Order: sequence, then C-alpha cells, then structure tokens
Amino acid sequence: MKKTVVKQRLLHRIMKITLIQFVLAFVFSTITMANSVNGQRKLDTKITVSFANTNLGNALAKLEQKANVKFSYNSRITQLSDKVTINATDATLAEILSIILKPLNIQYSEVSNQIVLQNNSSQSAGFSDLETMETVFEKLAVAPIVRGRVTDQSGIPLPGATVLAKGTKVSVVTDFDGNFAIDMPENSTRLVVSYIGMTSQEVAIKTTAMTIVLVENEQSLKEVVITTGYEKTSKRTFTGAISKISGKELLVEGVVDISRMIEGKAAGVTVQNVTGTFGTAPKITVRGSSSIFGDTKPLWVIDGIVQEDIVNLSFADLASGNSETLLSSSVAGLNASDILSIEILKDASATSIYGSRSLNGVVVVTTKQGRREAPLSVTYSLEQTARTVPTYNQYDILNSQETMSILKEMESKGFLDLPSTSQGRYGGVFNILANAINKYDETSGTYGVKNDEPSRNAFLRKYELANTDWFKVLFRPSITQNHSLSFSGGGKNNAFFASLGFYSDPGWTIADGVNQLTTNLKNTFFINDKLSLTLSTQASVRDQSAPGSYDSLRDGVSGSTTRDFDINPFSYVLNTNRTLRAYDDNGDYEYYRNNWAPLNIVQELKNNYMDIKVKDIRFQADLAYKINPKLTYNFTANARYANTIREHNILEKSNIVGAYNAMETTIVRDQNIFLYQDPNNLTAPKVSVLPNGGILRTFTNDLTSFNLRNSFNYRNTFNDVHEVEALFGQELRSVDRSSSNFTAYGLQYDRGLTAFTDPRILEKLINGGESYYGFNEERERTVGFFGKVGYTYDRRYTGSITGRYDGSNRQGNSNSSRWLPTYTFSGKWNVMEEDFMKNFQKINTLALRGSYGLTATAGPATNSLAIYKSFITDRLNLGDRETGLNIDQLQNGDLTWEKQFETNIGLDLGVFNNRVQFTTDVYSRKAFDLVDFVTTSGIGGQKLKQGNNADMETKGIEFSVNTRNLNDTRLKWSTSLNLSVYDQKITKLQDEPIVLRLIDGTGGNAVGRPRNSLYSYQFTGLNTQGLPTFIMADGITDNVAGANFQDRENITKYLKYEGSIEPNKSAGLSNTFTYDNWSLNIFIVASGGNKVRLNPIYSDAYDDLTVFTKEFTNRWVNAGDELLTNIPVIADQRLIANYAAQSKDLTRAYNAYNYSDERVADGTFVRLKNVSLSYEFPKDLKKKLSLTTMSMKASTANPLLIYSDKKLNGQDPEFYRTGGVSQPITSQYTFSLNVSF
Repeated sequence: MKKTVVKQRLLHRIMKITLIQFVLAFVFSTITMANSVNGQRKLDTKITVSFANTNLGNALAKLEQKANVKFSYNSRITQLSDKVTINATDATLAEILSIILKPLNIQYSEVSNQIVLQNNSSQSAGFSDLETMETVFEKLAVAPIVRGRVTDQSGIPLPGATVLAKGTKVSVVTDFDGNFAIDMPENSTRLVVSYIGMTSQEVAIKTTAMTIVLVENEQSLKEVVITTGYEKTSKRTFTGAISKISGKELLVEGVVDISRMIEGKAAGVTVQNVTGTFGTAPKITVRGSSSIFGDTKPLWVIDGIVQEDIVNLSFADLASGNSETLLSSSVAGLNASDILSIEILKDASATSIYGSRSLNGVVVVTTKQGRREAPLSVTYSLEQTARTVPTYNQYDILNSQETMSILKEMESKGFLDLPSTSQGRYGGVFNILANAINKYDETSGTYGVKNDEPSRNAFLRKYELANTDWFKVLFRPSITQNHSLSFSGGGKNNAFFASLGFYSDPGWTIADGVNQLTTNLKNTFFINDKLSLTLSTQASVRDQSAPGSYDSLRDGVSGSTTRDFDINPFSYVLNTNRTLRAYDDNGDYEYYRNNWAPLNIVQELKNNYMDIKVKDIRFQADLAYKINPKLTYNFTANARYANTIREHNILEKSNIVGAYNAMETTIVRDQNIFLYQDPNNLTAPKVSVLPNGGILRTFTNDLTSFNLRNSFNYRNTFNDVHEVEALFGQELRSVDRSSSNFTAYGLQYDRGLTAFTDPRILEKLINGGESYYGFNEERERTVGFFGKVGYTYDRRYTGSITGRYDGSNRQGNSNSSRWLPTYTFSGKWNVMEEDFMKNFQKINTLALRGSYGLTATAGPATNSLAIYKSFITDRLNLGDRETGLNIDQLQNGDLTWEKQFETNIGLDLGVFNNRVQFTTDVYSRKAFDLVDFVTTSGIGGQKLKQGNNADMETKGIEFSVNTRNLNDTRLKWSTSLNLSVYDQKITKLQDEPIVLRLIDGTGGNAVGRPRNSLYSYQFTGLNTQGLPTFIMADGITDNVAGANFQDRENITKYLKYEGSIEPNKSAGLSNTFTYDNWSLNIFIVASGGNKVRLNPIYSDAYDDLTVFTKEFTNRWVNAGDELLTNIPVIADQRLIANYAAQSKDLTRAYNAYNYSDERVADGTFVRLKNVSLSYEFPKDLKKKLSLTTMSMKASTANPLLIYSDKKLNGQDPEFYRTGGVSQPITSQYTFSLNVSF
C-alpha cells in the first residue's frame, strides 16, 4: 500500500525529535569540552575560610560550598568526628587541606574534578611538606589514567570500593555504579582493590577498561543498589519485597520480548504464554490478580517512567487471537541487550510510591548507560535461532485412513449427500467428489466420476491414502536473526551509550514474518560538579505480517465460539483433516468449499493477509542538581508517541471475495448470507454487491503521552548512627489514546488500487447493524504528589513512611471519588548488626521486614460521565429510518478507584559466608471497591452498570534460595530456586454471571471462589442412544438438550466448580555449572493449581473438513456402549430430526458436553525452559585480536514438556488455541556470538 499522510507526519516527527536531541547533545558536548579545556585544578582554588573546633565532616561540607568542589571518601572513616581548626585568607585548597588533614593521617588527591580522601596506609607515611605534595601531583597530571568497574560475583556494582595504586598513596573510591578512574603514578603498575565484606584483590593495570570482581569474605556488608524508578537506595535500608534480575540473568537467547524472559525467575510472578506470536503479551500476574474485571498485569516502568500500553486488553482479550493482541506487549520494542537490570516490586512498601497505579505490582527496567571517563567500548552480539516444525506425533489426530472410516459412517447416517456437499456452505473431499461427478467432458461425453458406489469409493481411495502433513505444507524451519550493536564510553564531563538492534524473522509459517529495528541513544552531560543532564531517545519500527483475521464471535444461545474465515495456520492444521490435499495430481492447487466458495489454504494465505506497522519513539530528559551534598533536585520530562496501523488485505482471489459472489445456484443464492437482499423487495433474488475488487480493512491506534516530575531527594547521616532519607515530589501525567477503523470495499488490487464500490454494500452493512468505520478517543489526565521518609538507627533499625495523593479525570466528579490518598508504613530490623550476633559466625545476613499499606488502580470503568453512542433505527423502509443517540453507559458520579490493603512480612537470611541466601515473604491482600457489573431494572436504558461493588482476598507465601554449592574449586556450581503459592477468593460480588461466562475456557467469577474460576456441567454418562446427559437446573426435565447457557439464577448449585484458570503455584529452578571457560545452565519452570478447558471438538453435525482425534475411535456406536465409553455418538439425521420435532436442539447437548467436567484437564506442568552452553575464549586469543570479550553460546528454549496432564493429548497447557493471529511457543535452538573491544 502507498504511504499515508499519517506515516509521513510520523516520520517527520521522529526525524525532528532526533535532530533536536543531536543538536542538544552537540551543544552540551561543546560546553563541557570547553569547561574541560579551560578549567583549573580544584586544589589551586583560593578561598578564605575560618572555623574553630569543628568536626571534620562539617568542615569538609563548608569547604565544598566555599570552593565549589566535591569530596569523595568512605563515610565510615573514623576521623570524621575529630575536631579541626583553621583560619586562612586567600589560601589554596591544597594548603588548607594539608593543614587540617595531615594531623589526622588522611591523604588527598584530585581525580576527575573530585578530591578523594583516603587514610594513610602507614602511620609514618606522608608528605613532608606541601612542596613535596605538589611535586607528586605534577607527576600524576601526566600519568596514565586507568579506568574500570568493581563488581561482586553476580555482576552487581560495588559503590565505595577503594582502588589504590600499589606502592603509593594514590587512591580513589568507586562511584554509585562501581566505576572508577585513577591517575597512575609512574612507579606503579598494579592496583589493590578493597571493599568492606570482600577479599581484597591485586591486579595489573590495563590500557583498556577493567572489570574487577571481588569475592565475599566471612562478613559481607555489601551495599546492593535497589532502583524503584523514583530513587536509588541501598538494599540494607530497603523495607519492601523485591526481586532483582540482572541483565545477564534475564537474557534468554532466541527470545525477543523481555516480558517472556522473567518467567520462573522471580518468586510470586506468574507468566502464562497464552499466545506466543511476536508483539503479543503473555499474561503476567504478581501475587495473583488484584482486580476482577479490570487489568491485572503489572505496571512497566522504563528508566523511571511508566511505559503506557498502546491498547488495554483483558486476559480474555489476550487469549482471543484477535489482531489487536499484536499490540498488547508494551515492551516489544525494547532491545533486551540494552537492559542493565529488572526489579520487580511486589508489596505495598515497594510499590506505594506509584500510588494509584501500584495495585498489580511494578516491573522497573533500568537500561544501560555510559561511564564517565571510560574509553570507547563497542559490543556486537548475534543470535541465530531455528524453530522446530511441529509434527503430528505431538497430537492425537487421526490419519487419513482413520478419518475416511468416520466420514463413511457419517455418509451412512444421512450426511455428506451429493446435494449438501455440492451446494452446502462447507465441503471437503466429498465436495471434491461431487464436483467431479457433476463435471461433464463434452469431448468424451462422460462425467468425471460415475455416480455409483464402486466409482465413488475408487475416487475417494486416493484421499484415504493422502495422509497430508499440513505442518510441512504450512510451516517452515526458518532461522531468525537478532543483531545488536552498542557503543559506550565517556569523557571527563560526559558519558554516552548508543545501541542499534535489528530482529528479522522470515516466519515460522508461510503467513507470518517480522522485521524490527530498535535504537537507543543516551547521553549524560556533567555540566559542573552540581548539575548533570541526561538526554535519551528510544525508538522502534516494526513491520509484521500475519494471516488475515476477523475477530471471534460468541453465540450466547448455543454456546459456540466461531471466527469467520479463520485461516490461522496452526489452527488450520489442528482443525482440518488429513484426507484433504493442498495440490492435486497435476501439482495445481486443489480446492474445497468454505462459505459457499472455493478455498485452498496455500493460495488463501497469499490473498488474505495482514500487514502490521508499529512506530514508537520516546524522548526523555533527566536533570539532577545537587543543592548541597545532602540535598538533590531532580527533574524528569518524558514524551512518547506510538502509531500503529493494521491493514487487512483481502484480494480478488480470496475465499472471502468468493463468498460475496457465490450464487451459482438458487439454493446457494438463498442460503448465502454474504449476498445483498433488497429490503424494499424481499421477493427479489439476492445479488452480489462486491462484483469487482477486494476488501481493505484498516485499523489505527495512536498513543501520545507526557510525563513531568519534580522531586527532592535528601540523604544524611548524623553522628554515624542516624541515617535519614527523604523523597518529596510532584508528577503530572497525560495520556491520549485514539483508534479508528475503516473498511474499503471494491478496491481493485490488480488495477492499481482503484475503487469500484457498489453503494448497496454499505446499505447491507447498516441493515445488519454493522458499520464500515469507527472512531474512539480516550484522554486521561493524572496529577500526583508523593513523599517518603526513612530513618535508620545504627544500621540496625529502619522505619519508613510513604504517602501519595493522586487525582484523575477517569473517576467520579466528587472529590472523595476523584482524589485518593495512598500510604505505607514499613520497617526493617537488621539483626546481624546486633552485638549478640557476633558469635554466630556462620550467619552472615539476617533481617526481618514488615509493611502495611494501601495501594490502588483506576479500574476498568470509564463511565464517570454518561457515555452516548450514535445509531440508526432499524426500519423496514429506508425512508422511515432515523439517526439517534443510545445510552451506552449511565453516569456513575461515585465511580472511584479500586483499592487494596496489603500486609507483608519478610525474612532475609545468608549463611556460610553467604553461600546460601534465603528470602521468604508472607503476605495478605484485601482488595475492595473493585469494579463489577450490576444488573439493574433497565430503567434509564442500561441493564448492566459498572460500579465499585466487589471485594477479594488473597493470601500467599514466597520462597527463594540461592546457593553456591561448589565455589572454591575448578568446577563451580550455583543453584537458584524460587517457589510461590497463594489462595484467593472473591468475598463480595453483585454481578450475577450467566452460565456461559462460568463454563467458558477463559473463566468467570463467583463469590467464594478465585478470580476467573472455571465451572462445568456435570456429566452423568451417555444414554442408550449414545447422547450425553447432565445434571440440569431445578425444574429442567430434559437432561440431554436442556442446557440454558443464558441462565443466571443459582447456577452454581448445579454447575461443578473445577478451579481457577490462573495458576496459583509457580516455581523456577536454575543450575549453573562453570568449568574454566565453559558454562552450562539448565533452567526448569513449573506451574500448577489451575484448570484447562479442553478444545471443543464435539458437535451434533460434522462435515468432511472436520479433524477427528483419537478419542473418536472410542465413541459410542452400538447399544450398550454407554457402559464402556464416555465419548458420545456421531448423531444421525434421524436422531437430530426426532429431537428437533420436540423443539430440542442437540447442538446444546454437544456444546454442554464440550463444557462439561469430562472436558477439563489439570493445568499443572513442568517444562524444561532453557538449556545453554557457553564458552569464553582464552585471554591470550582475545588479546591478540584486541578484544575484551569474546564468547559463544549454544542454547535451546522450550525443548521438553517434562510433565502435563495426559488428558491434554498434545494440547499445550498454557496456549489457548483460538486461531486468528495466535501461535504457541515452540521449541527452538539458538547459536549466539558476543564480542566487544
């Protein structure tokens, strides 16, 4: 298709924003470079200062203000409380420091515009006079600068580590990210690196950036950094429940979407891969669902800003297979190689800073950034992934011979007769047979096939032996490629990181494919010692193809779910029998019948396809200004624009266009629902209103969001025992979502996209209550004020209070509804800091945590004001029709937030030099004011009204254990295990669900049960006719076809409760073995506690397209079989007619069987999720190639389903086989290469 004006405007906007950033980057680079060139040494700064009998800490603070300089030192040095006195006029800072520091045995040096203080290693060591010190610094000024990073064994940075040039007194302290840069004296070539709780290490210096890994000693006191999105804080004083995953731990080669990578890696986090198609989101819950009808996925935060969803979809929507699900992943455009770490905030203490958006947990993503004064580092990674093609051995589908025997039985029962197969809506091999019988060869004067039984059987014989492997026809063993290139480094006054990613997937099937380009540019400018500015841009462009798809439809009376013209390859394979062929004996397409028109799936996928284009750009500026060493002002501004277009192209040769023109006989013309019937002349024959051209269905979704945040962060330590942390701020948020759809009929693809539209097709749509266009806009505005105060005494006792006050235009117009205060009280006791723990040498970490707070979310309702929709009255005559307004939703002025009280108690334990680390949390959640649907009297125009009328409780426990089983040997072995389980029940609900909502595979809701509970009709066996029987509602005597799927009165009395469709138990087990340069990882995930509705395969009437499973071989055939089997009979025409004569519909009987307890399986599974083997090339080889890193890895994802319920018979326990654009996750094998220099 030609580029639209929207695309051109979007491209212009992206270019404009990117250009602005580059200009700003150039300006600030110029300024900072000028500062670097023209600046002087801080030690040469002359000041006048006078103070007497002042402790050293306060004296240094005054000097920082006077000289506009920053001191860097370990806050635990003992001399900070010593008293100092000085009276200097117009003296250099070096002179002043020599006077006050030399008596305290403290040396100093200037590094990176900072003055680094360090205790002298020897009491006698020191400079004899100022002149000697200046001589040393002159040497340092021309000495080489060594840069690097200090981390622990897990790759976590160590802030405050001391880096000393061996044999000298020159040292520096690492920054908050573990980075350092040290001017090396000429007489030193080695570094000594030390850190509290770690074993010191001596290393030789390098000309390239170094990574120094320290090992924990017996008493580890490392300060692990926690990022909440609003602040960075120490884990020692953090009181919340959190799971942290490093970028290295997160990465799963061959998997692109990071939302799927967290599966099994964090306790309390459940990931269900209800569909595996690129761009779709898995179902993620943190500690279970906290809303009944609303959104249950956690909040995604990238670099401190919430990543808004382009479309808001419920769980049922995620599993629907509709094309809108391709936009459901909010992080699909994020390059996994750019991720530094992920923190999952789980309890009220951790999430409360997000206030009214924290109900479902928060996933905080921190992306990589450059390092100040670091050399240029270039990293390239390549992943090549091959996916396996499924086979029929995985499924219980009958082969063509077994299928033909059932088709012949159906023929004997009055089905598949010549008239119905030749002129019916659907037809397979018997339709091909009917066409051959009716085909007359004028040359030979004969028909294609004689209409006698021997000739018909001979013709069907080749189809009986066809045994078509539709997997081989529609799937291909393609190879995906994922390239990632990044640059990072920094100068004296700046740091930068840039990356470029390209993902290419030629398609697992012949109908899909993806190309995605991602970019990330982040520049930090240190304008002076107090002010820094970070500018970042993230953008992604995706081109994706998928099979053409209509949305699924539900028949509320019969209970059937259908999708018109479904050509999803995976769904097609599992729903099309193997007697059919893709190609005839001459190698040409072989057609069968669908919607009264010819269909060949291979040709159809070429003429009925969907193009998806997604463009997403995000611009962010972060400013930090240090008002003083204790107080920092932060300002963050973020703007994002996303545009998506889904184009469903239906070409002239498509089966859909064929259906709009199928009228070869009177019978077909009368039955065909796609033809036009003149409403003013109902006796006139139906005609086609799509005589030329095809159909173009276009859907657009736009998102524009802005965030502004101002905050002040205060940190201070008094007398070495009183630590105070405070955060206060204000935030504004604006989100605009718009969507539109338009359908163009008569678009001639083979004639330059010229249109030939019959206006009667629009009339047909309107008569049917449909529309060829639609628009929707949503504007959300939120303002919030937040604050947090924390106090720690003597590193032992920590208390914290967090509060937030939010207002939103989505809520009711009263202040009590629109504005919401949320809060959390939390505390922590670091038991290991107590004196009585000094004798417990084997215990290294012991802490107790507790929190209680109120969190909330906006909920799914938007009817704080009345919502009206336009419509056209349904009148027989066109002249009598009128336009009108319909009340879609009544006004609810009291509509307010969904809220939740949560209590959490946690324990952190580390023993045996922290080789065993254990964390557990017990929590209780009480959610209230949840939105549900209330049945009204109907007065006012609305029967169902949304309101805050439901409550729900959840209780659970989580465990995580990390062990280093073999640590001091050549072979190293570490293990990570996490387990979680919770119990949930709805305690209040005014909604009265109908039967269909409770028995459907996506679950329903009832008091006393978990969210999305699954119920079933209770199957009581087959009757003497082979028909299924059930327990029905009181007063219903027909136990076969008496099911009422719309019933809502006391339905839980006769329906059987099965369990929730959402797993309430999850586990992840990872074992890593390292031997020299080799590393092997084995990762297993498990999930359980949920139920799965088996695919609805039974019906009162089948056709010769139907796929039959092996269960049908055990079906009822003869009287007495009801004692031997539970598989119902293939009903004959007479049986169906007899029930119809009694006004009984056997369709209900078979659908009730599909929704019975006989068709439910346990959803518990254990899956081998990932196995990887990596090799790091030797240092000598990397040195010869001038590389800092060179590794390769072979891995496999989802190679084995270790355990699942046998009743699933190949059905994936996670995947909902709904057709459309959905595909399951599959086994895949990846080779990856990573190099850096």
